[in-house]
Amino acid sequence: METFIIKVPKHKSALVKQLLTELGVPFEKTSKSTGVPNSVTKKTIENAHKGIGLGKPINDIKGFIKSI
Repeated sequence: METFIIKVPKHKSALVKQLLTELGVPFEKTSKSTGVPNSVTKKTIENAHKGIGLGKPINDIKGFIKSI
């Protein structure tokens, strides 16, 4: 079996899901495969850089990892 990553316009997603189901092709909706963080992750990263929720800003990754 092969894995494909496809981007489907929202107005066509129902049609694509129906087609995949009819063909017996398993599918799952995921945003992780794109490597692009969602809005919550972006905000969390932004807040971490500002030190919100951590006590102090992150200046370098090694120092941050040691502090955990």
